[in-house]
Amino acid sequence: MRIAIDMQAMAGQVTGFGRYVSQITRALKKIAPADVKFSEIKVIKRNLRTPSRILWDQVGLPIAASFKRPDVLFVPAFSAPILWPGKMVVACHDLIGRLFPENFSRSAKLYWHDLLPKALKYADQIITISNASKKDIVRLLKIPESKVSVTPLAADPKFRPCQDQNEITRIKRTYNLPRPFCLAVGTIEPRKNLPFLVEAFARSKRNDHDLVIVGKKGWDTETLERNIQKLHLNERIKILEYVPEEDLVVILSSATALLFPSLYEGFGLPILEAMACGAPVVASTASSVPEVAGEAALYADPKDFSAWQAQISRVIADPNLRQVLRSKGLARAKSFTWENAALRTLEIFYKVGKS
Repeated sequence: MRIAIDMQAMAGQVTGFGRYVSQITRALKKIAPADVKFSEIKVIKRNLRTPSRILWDQVGLPIAASFKRPDVLFVPAFSAPILWPGKMVVACHDLIGRLFPENFSRSAKLYWHDLLPKALKYADQIITISNASKKDIVRLLKIPESKVSVTPLAADPKFRPCQDQNEITRIKRTYNLPRPFCLAVGTIEPRKNLPFLVEAFARSKRNDHDLVIVGKKGWDTETLERNIQKLHLNERIKILEYVPEEDLVVILSSATALLFPSLYEGFGLPILEAMACGAPVVASTASSVPEVAGEAALYADPKDFSAWQAQISRVIADPNLRQVLRSKGLARAKSFTWENAALRTLEIFYKVGKS
């Protein structure tokens, strides 16, 4: 069986989709038997904005894939060619564009409301990353449950507790982190709920801690910046934007806690990455987050200031609680593996390829 994989999400500055593509491809090659051959489609070496990405998906990808003559085309990052004549498996991580359309451009809305639903209906099988996302796909796009399979993500093995104090000191100096800090990780955009987190952090009145935000600027970063200025927290809140994974491991290992107040997640990979590094987690009760964090996190409603204020204060003030959360988190993170995700994905390829 020949599997062609669209690697476009790996181009340019790699974010969540690219990390998924990298990890699932590596794991598939590791566990697949000898009669399964993988070929990677790598044509464009840069990030594509939505109009260019649509052109690639609908024209460039099917042309490039046709030269590979695959039994199954695997499109692991949302998009897929509507007119691909062969067997196709598509990964749809979430439906944020359907649930939060106000945050997207006109071309992106076209993709979310027209091209994506058509592509998923043409696909032979759909992979998604949580039961919450599966429910959204079935409910919003009217796709049969039997056509949607769940393959949870996992943290990269490089995410593990850093115990090298020299390295911790170096990273703290590099990013100017002299004080204890709580951490938020994720692209700066409205659904990540970061302006809310800034205010909840201010209300907690923990003047012994800073708040560090790691994430590329997406859209509406102005609201976050206005909130920081309004609350006079410029000296206590640091926005680091993009951080290489090697440095993020050390930052997570050094944080008092990860604060994750998201309004919606297809999965919530930063939760597992934090747990794998030994960071206690305070998380939102929304969408897939409890499904991922299980009993290894503290929870608060992502619209309840009082609840977040209380949980932030609690996790900072109680070292015994942090140790309990750390132990539970390390165990929880180990229960998610890329090998398991790859095994489920390979089963889907066999099912589609032989149908």
